Amino acid sequence: MAITIQHTVHVNLNCNDHEQHKALLTKLGFSPASRLQPDPQNGQNMGIEGKVQWDGYAMVSGLDWQSAMIDLLTFRLPPIIGQSYEALNHIGNQALIIAVDDVAATHHALRAETLSFLGPLQTEKSAGFHFRDRDGIRYDIIDRRIRSNKQAGLAGLAVNCSSIHATQAWYQGHLGFVSLSDVPEQAPLLATAYDCNHDIDCLSLTLSLPHRDDFIIRLQQPEGIHGQSYSMPNHVGLYRTAFAVEDIHQCYERLQKQGVDCPHPPVYQDMGPGIPVDGVWALYFFDPDGNCIEFIETPTME
Repeated sequence: MAITIQHTVHVNLNCNDHEQHKALLTKLGFSPASRLQPDPQNGQNMGIEGKVQWDGYAMVSGLDWQSAMIDLLTFRLPPIIGQSYEALNHIGNQALIIAVDDVAATHHALRAETLSFLGPLQTEKSAGFHFRDRDGIRYDIIDRRIRSNKQAGLAGLAVNCSSIHATQAWYQGHLGFVSLSDVPEQAPLLATAYDCNHDIDCLSLTLSLPHRDDFIIRLQQPEGIHGQSYSMPNHVGLYRTAFAVEDIHQCYERLQKQGVDCPHPPVYQDMGPGIPVDGVWALYFFDPDGNCIEFIETPTME
């Protein structure tokens, strides 16, 4: 039986300069709701030896704390490492899907940024574009009007997987997601849109929570899929996706019984002075390709 997820909390974006990224995300309609600057704490249950500390912001696009946020972090202990995936067919969390009020205006505003590329304003289905930030992290920008709930903000995450059917079954069986289509569709990654040498054939399938339409997971299985997802929490890129649950210790027990890769028990984490709670219970585990999933027990707000 699948665990009941209340809502998507955030997608974690690890970067080299969180102030620089805050300015970029502001142009995409986000604002900092809280400063994330906790004291050093034990990193064992996060998979890090010794102390761990980060600095950053909870970037939101609305007033509703149940809308998905961007957890924008620069690691201090241990220092941030690595670079984001360069290839479009690398296994792992590939892109943030962000809905905006005005695609053309957003495209124009980003021209002042130093970006690796900007894709076209018009794709086959709707207006949108694609770009990479200074750390090489990819963003898919869409018009909010094509969404079922019409809201701007963090609309979802594109995840490259080695087996789209196995990954679909895992998210449905363990996390309770539902598929928005009966079978995967052929959705090629176009060279003209993604600044690559040639089109890449790709199977695509969209998942969402059954009771919410504000965040999707777009599973992708491109031809030539290869590599491994980030193994360290302090790696540059889109490392983890967090979901809210009611009882995290009960979730841990169920995941263990179901054979899910869940190496450590829940850990209580200090969030720093900018958050209206003393801390949160968090649990880290992994999908079939090693992408990190986080459960956060819904705290009592002060």
